[in-house]
Amino acid sequence: MNALKLSLIFIILLLLPILYILLDRDNHPKSIKIAVGDKTSAYYKDALKYKEKLKEEGIELELVVTKGSVESQEKLLNDEVDFAFIKAGTEKEKILALANVAYEPIWIFYNNKKISDLKSLKGKRIAISTKGSGIRPIARELLNLVGINNFNSKLYFLSDKEAIKALENNEIDAMFYISAPNSTLLNELMLIPNIHLMNFKESESYRQFFIKKNKYVHIVKLYAYGFDMRRELPKKSHTLLATTATLVTYKSSDEMVRLMLKIAQRIHQHMGLFYNENTFPNVSMLTIKQHKASKYYFRKKSNYYEENYSFWTAQTLTKLQNMILKYILPVVTLFGFYIEVMIPSYHLYTRRKLNSWYETINQIDTNIENLNLRDLNGQRLRLQSLLSEIRATDDIPSAHIEIFYTLQNQIVNILDDIDKRIELLNLR
Repeated sequence: MNALKLSLIFIILLLLPILYILLDRDNHPKSIKIAVGDKTSAYYKDALKYKEKLKEEGIELELVVTKGSVESQEKLLNDEVDFAFIKAGTEKEKILALANVAYEPIWIFYNNKKISDLKSLKGKRIAISTKGSGIRPIARELLNLVGINNFNSKLYFLSDKEAIKALENNEIDAMFYISAPNSTLLNELMLIPNIHLMNFKESESYRQFFIKKNKYVHIVKLYAYGFDMRRELPKKSHTLLATTATLVTYKSSDEMVRLMLKIAQRIHQHMGLFYNENTFPNVSMLTIKQHKASKYYFRKKSNYYEENYSFWTAQTLTKLQNMILKYILPVVTLFGFYIEVMIPSYHLYTRRKLNSWYETINQIDTNIENLNLRDLNGQRLRLQSLLSEIRATDDIPSAHIEIFYTLQNQIVNILDDIDKRIELLNLR
């Protein structure tokens, strides 16, 4: 292989990364969808912040309204949305978690003074939300825990707005609501006169029960006036059980998952009503499989490229780096090994072979005058055999080709001398 061919191969290897950057830099989604529950939910408010941040990265985020976590996951599995906010405890198989993003307390509101705890709801009229909502399965599980079911109580499948209206009109005795404290409906509920918030006095007992079932609930404290200091809400401190809001996906790419997590970090890292700064996002106590890109993100939240370039440029450079390390570097290494080691070694091998042939023919050439007829015939056969061997050799590098042919000519000349010597001896 001549120097021109080697140089051409090397140039192609150098141009491949540049070509990759040009082709990949705009190779990302221009729009994605996220399921957010209804428009009054905390999910919807958070998603609006995601929409703003994603726009800065050249991506349009469409907010898809659903009845709740169950329907949101159905849309994920049917490829109708790319991401969703769901309540922990409602997860379906195949859904992949990115991170927990907030605590979602279980708010139980009631209008009957005889109600004091979960057990006292037995025999009462209870709204547990609609089909497709993440509230419904969690409410059922809590009620079943204390022996409340359709046979000894009246369970109503009302939307959150319908339940609030029914509670105000005394058409039901209690309602379940699960949300982060920035929900529009929660603010409305806290302001309604004669509507009370249930205090989970035995919160640790409930928590331990769920842990035994490999389900996790948290205990949070809402202090007196902590919700609204000006309106003095609530009047007294409450202990609440809480699930977590989880950002999930089904088939999203590693790059999109990483971008969503970086945005989640910016939005959810701030202190909340029930947690300190940098509590969220986290992957603590996930009950579904974590996306591989999420695992990598929480091991390394940033890198040199992301700190110095735009997100998509950084992803292209990261992929390019991985491609270079995985494919191009080994090829270049082998290429360099071939040039620096294999080619010189082969030249050395060829040179030694040529020198060996030279030594053989020089020995023969030096002693021709002293050989008898029998020995001359023997050396003649030896040289003819050597010439055939040399002529059959077709892997001589171009750098040695002149010596290669000179050697053959020298053998032919020596054979001529031997023939003349044999002819002379035969005449005597």
